[in-house]
Amino acid sequence: MNRVKEIVFVLALGILFILTVQLTLSISEKPSTNQRIPLFQEATFELSAQPVSLVKELLTTELFQVKNQAFLNQLRQFRSSNRSANQLDGIDIDMSQAMSFMLLDAKVFSKVLIHFRAKQEAEQETFGKHYVHFGFDVFYSPSAALSKTQARWILQQVRWKEQVILAKQIVVHQNVNGQTSEGSIQWDKNELSYVTRPMKTNQTLILSPRFFHYSNQFPKKVLNAIPTELSLRCLLESLNRISLNYDGGKLTEDEQFPFAPSFEVLLEYENPQAMERAVSNVQSNFDSLEWKEQEVSLGSQLIFFKRTSTKTLYICSDKAQFCPSGNPNLTRCQTGFLCQGDLGRLTSIKNTGWAGLVLDMIPAFRASKELFDGTKEIKSSKEGIEIIFKPGKEVLHELLKTLVVYGQE
Repeated sequence: MNRVKEIVFVLALGILFILTVQLTLSISEKPSTNQRIPLFQEATFELSAQPVSLVKELLTTELFQVKNQAFLNQLRQFRSSNRSANQLDGIDIDMSQAMSFMLLDAKVFSKVLIHFRAKQEAEQETFGKHYVHFGFDVFYSPSAALSKTQARWILQQVRWKEQVILAKQIVVHQNVNGQTSEGSIQWDKNELSYVTRPMKTNQTLILSPRFFHYSNQFPKKVLNAIPTELSLRCLLESLNRISLNYDGGKLTEDEQFPFAPSFEVLLEYENPQAMERAVSNVQSNFDSLEWKEQEVSLGSQLIFFKRTSTKTLYICSDKAQFCPSGNPNLTRCQTGFLCQGDLGRLTSIKNTGWAGLVLDMIPAFRASKELFDGTKEIKSSKEGIEIIFKPGKEVLHELLKTLVVYGQE
């Protein structure tokens, strides 16, 4: 969760930085669609966009379409508290060149990094507390100081790519389980889409979609981000694929299990031994619970589980709701990846009472809930994902509003 907050903080900071640094001098620049962007083998993902085009879109949306004065005042307050300009020692950004946001995951440097082109050329390596400047290229670490060792490592590891970047587009490079993919985020008023290369046919058994549905290969790096002391972590070790239907949750009065999610999930492991090891480890970690052949009580919930093959495990929170016959409802997915349904289910919590007021006081939760509740649906195809917002919602405004709230955390 801290990593996610760090990511969105930097995205919000970057957008606002663009809005406040040399905007009046750069807004008339016409960027080329052919851009030069950095790539790192150790990058979990990278977002690249045209600063000028993004600024114009944001200004048009906020000033002439949404016209939310309260939010504009919030932006001013946020801007007055950020010190990114001081961290960069007055380096001027070339707004006609691409800007990239990267999350690096390496032993030497495991932080968020921003790259942009400067208007001034540095003939030799110039080091600041948070940046390194060489030639026209600047690498900036907003959340932590950058040592000279880390800065030199960045300059040694970077490779460059010529990339076409259009207006209303953010190019995405991401690394999942050692494989790098390229896609693009595009938007138009209340529709947001992530387009990637067509996925190969991969006949895979998944849960029949309902509520909010997600099926995909399990990213190994997700496991690394989960604390080792978390008891349920062992259930995800050696996991190959996951298929999930999620229908929100509710708060309970049970101290050990205060949150009761409503879900069903199909877990596919690398081999039968890995699945049996995962089940055995969970039962060992929760040996105080009463385990039956296919059931276990977690507070107020009676969890049903079943081995549906030699290496797949099915789990649901309510047998009567999800699989009354005792067998999950499965279907075949042509690409192995599917995401569709109601995003609002992800932050739907029932029976909150006073606890709901406490949750609403958490800015990140409130912002996420407002964002997801503002969407109509999410759906995927072999080309990518499309998120449709409800009528009257502006994609850029909703995303920026959420990022600003996360940035204040």
